[in-house]
Amino acid sequence: MMDFLFGLLFWAFILFLLLRYLFDLLMRGVVWVDQNPGSLLARIAGFLGRTSLPGIPPLRRWWLRKVEERARLEEENRLRLERERAERERRAEEERRRREKLEAKRRAELERQKQERDALIGRPIPPDVRRDMRAFLEGHFFGEDRSPLAFVGYRVGKTRGLLPQERQKRLEVCFRIEIPREVAEKYRNWGDPVTSTRFHSIARHLRMLADMRGGQRNMKFAVADWEADLAWFQGEFNAWGQSPQRSRRGRYRRW
Repeated sequence: MMDFLFGLLFWAFILFLLLRYLFDLLMRGVVWVDQNPGSLLARIAGFLGRTSLPGIPPLRRWWLRKVEERARLEEENRLRLERERAERERRAEEERRRREKLEAKRRAELERQKQERDALIGRPIPPDVRRDMRAFLEGHFFGEDRSPLAFVGYRVGKTRGLLPQERQKRLEVCFRIEIPREVAEKYRNWGDPVTSTRFHSIARHLRMLADMRGGQRNMKFAVADWEADLAWFQGEFNAWGQSPQRSRRGRYRRW
């Protein structure tokens, strides 16, 4: 009976040592177990007259390699994250500068377009065109319709038509002036002066006149004038037809 109890106590003590050893390894690490004189196994080793227990140095070296490897990986990961963050900041700064540059360029372009539009609108109206405009408002005009072109005295044809330069002058004035309410109601949606809407309204009107009279032999001179004036007008003010604001500088004739 005593032998049984002694054996039971012996194996219980061995199990306790094993559990304590595993606890120290898991909670404090191999280095602490090997080097700390207060550890249970270190005390047992001292009791047995050894500097360390068998198996501890290899385990310690393995643990140190793992610790060093983990530290190296953490350092590499930290450096990688710093590089990625620096690269993101650099790209963000480049994008911000690019947007600022584009915005400054856009604002400068809009300001230039506004100045050019204001200068075109502010140009004086030639006296002969102004005289025709007054006559229109008084009820005297040439043509079948009270159109904005009739308002500026625009006329085509062999009999009472104007010379090309005179017609072009009136088209240019019609493009840059306010349209009075005295014109026919259907023309009141021609848009503001020097805009894409005004450009396309004039161009469509000229094309419509040429197409409507294209089959009439007695209108061939008028049709030729409309087509020639349409080609000139589109070539002279085409940039304004591409967008509400002018996109490129053009050549304007001083009448």
